[in-house]
Amino acid sequence: MFKVEKNNLKIGQYLADLIDRKYESRRAFCRAYIQATGEDPTNETVTNMSNRLAQIAKGNKAIQTYDLPYFTDLLGVSCEQILSAGECSAPIANRVTNYSIACSNDPAEWEAYIRRVDKLILNSDEYCKTVLDYALEFGNYKFIKFLMDNQYIWFDSRKDQDYIQTFGAGTSIKRRDISYIDYGLEGKLKTEDELRINLIALAADHEDIQMLNELRARENPQLYFKAHYLSAQHPDFDEFYNERMVKHIASSSEEVLDYFTDSFEIRDQVRYKDGSSRVHTFLFPYISQLLDLLIVTKSPFAETALKKAIKYNRKTYKRLRELILSVKKDEYYSNEYCRNLWVKACEQYLDFFENGNIVSFLAVYSNHNTDGIITNVAHATKTPSSPILKHLVDELNESYLKIKNLKDNLEEL
Repeated sequence: MFKVEKNNLKIGQYLADLIDRKYESRRAFCRAYIQATGEDPTNETVTNMSNRLAQIAKGNKAIQTYDLPYFTDLLGVSCEQILSAGECSAPIANRVTNYSIACSNDPAEWEAYIRRVDKLILNSDEYCKTVLDYALEFGNYKFIKFLMDNQYIWFDSRKDQDYIQTFGAGTSIKRRDISYIDYGLEGKLKTEDELRINLIALAADHEDIQMLNELRARENPQLYFKAHYLSAQHPDFDEFYNERMVKHIASSSEEVLDYFTDSFEIRDQVRYKDGSSRVHTFLFPYISQLLDLLIVTKSPFAETALKKAIKYNRKTYKRLRELILSVKKDEYYSNEYCRNLWVKACEQYLDFFENGNIVSFLAVYSNHNTDGIITNVAHATKTPSSPILKHLVDELNESYLKIKNLKDNLEEL
């Protein structure tokens, strides 16, 4: 027995989340929905469905009973999951597998399975059995004959040079596109960050700070790549932005939001003489996007988050100014012949990257010692309706621009 969620907004948000994870766009889902109903996905029908879906996602309209068969099939979830907004996870009784297809007597189902873009028909299942193994076990001669008559499989290639272990048996079903290749759990864990990102969203929903810490939820590998400020390479932070994860964080508890808006330290490649690692302080790489979402959703935490970001930006500017002035006061640049060279020296080692909002500066002194900073800063692009929040956004962006434009204003320090 499961409990039906009575809040249309929760169901709508859950559906929107599922669609965003599985489809490249919501219009793509709408086209798939219309095709599944047997209609032609014209611009008009797709637009109408997109508008209805938008209302469902906002909680203004409820999902209809006639939607459920199509939504469950297209999203790969049960109706219990949809109607409980994800609280109840029930197995899908009609999920298509090698086993179920080998039991089927419907040619339309066989053809649809063969034409799936992920080409599951070519895979062995968790029991290491193919669809043909099961068909032979069940004696589904009609299905096997269908595969052979349509030249999807053959047991004789009619080529003598193929006759070694078999008579050149094979299939005309093409392997799936490389984007669908299954590297298994180990491959996904080693080569993709998507599983960690999805788990961060789930841990935020469950307010599990311990899990978030274990996942390094505020960090991403690109920060470590960039942390050594002598590196000339700059990773693409925008490419790794995950809107779904940030939406889950924005709608989470005050404790979780406090965690994601706190600064944190990461280790550097440089080791000191005592063996300790150099560390740098950062904010959540997508703090600016998070602030925008808190503003748009009118989150009660928006004021606190903006104040924390303003404080961090100002602290960063103060540290940058101290380092730059320390170079200006260096005995080499204090010399009357070199007095005007400190600006060029600072310009050489002061960088700002809008992709990630990374600022870095390396202070190089005449005694060959160095000091420096690398961090990221925050800004907001949304305009709040609240006068208090609007004032805070203005303060935040002012502090951000001071840092961003610092290289052009060195002589004013």
